[in-house]
Amino acid sequence: MIDTIKSLLDEWRVWVLIIVLILSLVALFSSPFASGAVITTIEEGSPFEGRIEVGDRIISINDRTIDSPEDLLEFEDYEGTMNVHTSDELVIVEADGTGLGLVTEEVRLVNLDLGMDLIGGTRVLLEPQFEEDLNETEKAEVIRETITTLETRLNVFGLDEMEFEHLSGPAGNFIQIEAAGVGRSVVEELLERTGEFEAYIPRELSFNNQTEAEFTVGGEVHIITREDGDFYYKNKLLQENETFEVTVEETHIGVEDVNITFETWNITENSITISGKVYDSEDIRHVYKTGADARVFQSRETGLFEFNFRVLISEEGALRFAVLTEGHEEPIMHLFLDGEPVTELSIQPTLIGETEREPMITGRRETREGALEEMSRLQSVLDSGRLPVELKQVQLDSISPRLGEEMIRSSLIAGIGALIAVTALVFIIFRKKEIIAPVLFTSFSEVVIILGVASIINWTIDLPAIAGIIAAIGSSVDDQIVITSETLMRKDEEKSRYSMKRRIKRAFFIVFTAAATTIMAMTVLGFVGVGMMRGFAITTIIGVLGGVLITRPVYGKILEKVL
Repeated sequence: MIDTIKSLLDEWRVWVLIIVLILSLVALFSSPFASGAVITTIEEGSPFEGRIEVGDRIISINDRTIDSPEDLLEFEDYEGTMNVHTSDELVIVEADGTGLGLVTEEVRLVNLDLGMDLIGGTRVLLEPQFEEDLNETEKAEVIRETITTLETRLNVFGLDEMEFEHLSGPAGNFIQIEAAGVGRSVVEELLERTGEFEAYIPRELSFNNQTEAEFTVGGEVHIITREDGDFYYKNKLLQENETFEVTVEETHIGVEDVNITFETWNITENSITISGKVYDSEDIRHVYKTGADARVFQSRETGLFEFNFRVLISEEGALRFAVLTEGHEEPIMHLFLDGEPVTELSIQPTLIGETEREPMITGRRETREGALEEMSRLQSVLDSGRLPVELKQVQLDSISPRLGEEMIRSSLIAGIGALIAVTALVFIIFRKKEIIAPVLFTSFSEVVIILGVASIINWTIDLPAIAGIIAAIGSSVDDQIVITSETLMRKDEEKSRYSMKRRIKRAFFIVFTAAATTIMAMTVLGFVGVGMMRGFAITTIIGVLGGVLITRPVYGKILEKVL
C-alpha cells in the first residue's frame, strides 16, 4: 500500500488534484474559527445605523463575548454606552433601551450562498401594469429597465442577496423576486421605494445675537428673521424638515421668476441651515459611464485616486444649479435617494454660477478600487430614477428557515445515499474491494471541487444545484465503470489485443466523448432554461468539467497502480 501511494505521488495529475482540493477547501472554510453574530439587517432607527454595516460580525459588547444571536438578547433593553467590538473595529454606541434594531445570524461554517429553499426567505411575484398600446418587444424592454432599476436600488441599499427574473407565458409578463434569508418587511420596503433622487446645496445662516440673517440666491438678497426663538421667512414659520419657496425675480443670466425650493435641515438657538433643491429624478437625462466622460486617475499632488464623470441634466436643473451655486466659494452637493443620504460631492470652481448642462461629478478615495466602486455606485444611483412602470403585487410568499433546515438534512441524506448506492453497484458489478476506496475518493473529490468553485464564483447552492451535484456523481460513476471495465479486461484479451495503457486510453476516449455530450446538452439548458433549470445545468457542468479534467484521470492512474 505504501509503495502504491509513493508511486502515485510521482504522478503530476495526482498533485494537480491535491492542489485543487486544498484550494477548494480553503475557499469553503476560509474562516472556520470565526465567532460572533453576523449582521443581516440594520433596522431604521437602530443606534447602530450608520456605525456598522450589513455583513459585519459583532464579537463582543462591553467585554461580554457574543457567540451567537441569542447572546445579543440581554442587550435589547440596555440603556447607556456600549463598547462594541466588531470584526473590523471598536464602535461606541449610545443605546436608549428601546432595542438594538439588528437582525443577526450565526457565523456560517462554510462560505456558500445557500438558496431560499434551504435557508428560507421571501418570494414575490409582480405584474407590470403596461400601457395598452405596447407590443411584446416594448414590454420586454420596459421589464428590462424595471429590473435594472430594482437591481440598482438593491445594490445601493446592500441587498445583494436578491435575485430578479422575468417570467413570460400565456398568462402574461411577470417579475419574480427571490430574497434568500430576507424577511417580507425588507422586500416590501424595497418595492415601496419610489426611487426619488434629490440633490441639495445647504448653507448655514448664523444670527450672532442679531434678529436677521441674509442669504443670496441668484444675486438677490433674501432675509430670514428671528423672533422669540422662532425663525421666519416672509412671515412663514420655518420648522425642521419643512420647505419654503424662494422666488428669484431676475437672475444674473437674464431669466426671470425662478422658483427655488428650500428645506430647513437644522435649527439651533443662533443658526438655521437651509438647503436649496438643485435636482430631482426628473432632471437627470443621462449618466455617462464610459470613455473620457468617466475616468479614474491618481492625483500627483495628493496621491489619492480621483474619479469624475459627466451627467446630462435638464435646462431647468441647469438653471437652478447656476442660481444656487452663485456666490458660493466651495459649495457641497448632498445626494439623497428616497430621502436617505447617499453621498456628498464637491462642485468644481469653474462651474459655480454657470448653467452647465453636463456638469462633472468628482470625488476621491485612497485606493483605485475604492474610487472605481464609489464612481460606479454614484452612477447607478443617478441612473436608477423612478420605475418605468407601475408594479402590481400578485403573490408574496415567505419560506420558513425550519423548512430549509429540513431540506438541507434531506439533501445530505440523499447525497450520501446516492454515493453509497453507486459505490455498492460498482462493487457488485466488478467484485473488487480494491476499487471501493478509489470510487469513494473520486466522487467525494468532485463534490468538494463543485462546492469550492461555487464558493469562489458566489454561485447559489439550492435544491436544483444539489440535484446537479447528484447528477455529476452519477456521471462520474458511469465513467468510472467504463474505466474499470476496460482496466479489468480478461488477461487473454489483454495479451492478444491491448496493453493496460491502451485500454485506459480507449476508456478515456469514451469518457471524454460522453462528457462533451453532457456539457453541450447542459449548456443549451443553461442558456434557454430559467430558474431551477439553469442552476441544475451550471452545477452539472462544473461537476463534469472537474471530473474529466482532474479527478477521473487520477482515478485511472489509481486503478493502474492498484490493479
